[in-house]
Amino acid sequence: MDDRITIRELKTMPELNATVDLQKAVWGMHDVEAASPHTLKAVVSSGGAVIGAELDGRLVGFCFGFGALRNDVIWLWSHMAGVHPQLQGRGIGYRLKLAQRAWALKQGYRLMAWTFDPMQAGNANFNFNHLGVAARRYSVNHYGAMQDGLNAGLASDRLVAEWQLEALPPSERQDEGGGHDFEQSQMLVYAADKGVIRHRQPEPTGEASCGIEIPRDIADLKQRDVERAREWQMLVRAAMTGSLDAGYVVSGFARQGDKCWYVLSQPETTSMQ
Repeated sequence: MDDRITIRELKTMPELNATVDLQKAVWGMHDVEAASPHTLKAVVSSGGAVIGAELDGRLVGFCFGFGALRNDVIWLWSHMAGVHPQLQGRGIGYRLKLAQRAWALKQGYRLMAWTFDPMQAGNANFNFNHLGVAARRYSVNHYGAMQDGLNAGLASDRLVAEWQLEALPPSERQDEGGGHDFEQSQMLVYAADKGVIRHRQPEPTGEASCGIEIPRDIADLKQRDVERAREWQMLVRAAMTGSLDAGYVVSGFARQGDKCWYVLSQPETTSMQ
């Protein structure tokens, strides 16, 4: 882990202004899509937090969140988190989320939530296997049509990650994430021989667990065959919404060879709804 990285809260306008160029680098955003420094100032002034990661004084990552009320529970909504593409994979994002978690616990929050693209395997692996989130809600085309470099070409479907802040993250427990061996018969969506994508809904009797496969690299698939990427997204959407409506929870994410899939299970207890 790079000891030159400094994690700290961003509060002044020059500090918040620096997030705009970073957003463009991370997501390929146009000006109209980037979070305004004035909005971030409002977040800070109203009790939220903008947390930055700096390398030799240059902003290379940031996240921000604000309080929200859902079903009489106050929790922290983390709207945006990203690390410069040239520095991804070095643990900076993890340090940012741990800093956000520490800040939230100090403020009295016990729950944090955010949305992420369920077709992005890297984000899914990070969220489930490093942080230890669960997901109970799926939002169809959450942001409408998006034109940034990461999202253009597909509907902006999102899973809502729920993070129990008082639980120790799997990375801190030294758990081995992704240890879920599934038979093909347990998969609701999977790529079969010759690339045909098979799909089904969970059995009415209620299977104990099931899996939903996604592409290993959705960005590469979009470039090669955007129609296949859209077909796969629609099948994931149908399986996810049907399973969550039936009471399943997205509880894990597994990777094996060139395959990766979500693990859905019947919960013994529920938390944030």
